[in-house]
Amino acid sequence: HWYAWHLSLLGRFDEALAEMKKAQNLDPLSLIINADLAELLVLAHHYDESIAQSRKTIEMDPNFALAHNQLAQAYLQKQMYDEAVAELKKAVQLSGNSPTCIANLARAYVASGKRSEAVTLLSDLKKRSSPGYSNASEIAMIYAALGDTDQAMNWLEKGYDERFNPGVLLRPGFDPLRSDSRFQNLVHRIGLPR
Repeated sequence: HWYAWHLSLLGRFDEALAEMKKAQNLDPLSLIINADLAELLVLAHHYDESIAQSRKTIEMDPNFALAHNQLAQAYLQKQMYDEAVAELKKAVQLSGNSPTCIANLARAYVASGKRSEAVTLLSDLKKRSSPGYSNASEIAMIYAALGDTDQAMNWLEKGYDERFNPGVLLRPGFDPLRSDSRFQNLVHRIGLPR
């Protein structure tokens, strides 16, 4: 399971998927492994497979928020915005207002033309920030969705200073920043392949 994530950080998605599938075979009832497989499928641009995997995980436990979050990620990539919003609303509720689910819901709102709803969620997340944990990568993702590259990069730098999980940079929510030299510099400093 964790080796698969390591391989994904190195950009070796085919190998990562093979390892995650091995983990799934070893522990087929693990909700997190099944949901993580769906996320890896999105990162590898296998959206239909990711949708099928997420639905399978939701069948295992309809109240597993992460499965709804992952299903929505694939829907977003396929431009199925209404479906993504519906799944993310479930994910936010089931997760007890997870910052990651909120950020993804904001991204879905932007994609579906509901910018004011996204800005409201952004404001709420910023209010929830604390000196020890700022939700920096989630806030950055919302700014990226809103097209505010400067604010997105400012928040990513804040996350870097707080030692955020660099794996978040692989997520599609950061695709709008990939061509920005500041993003490329951050990826280089972290040690991820470009």
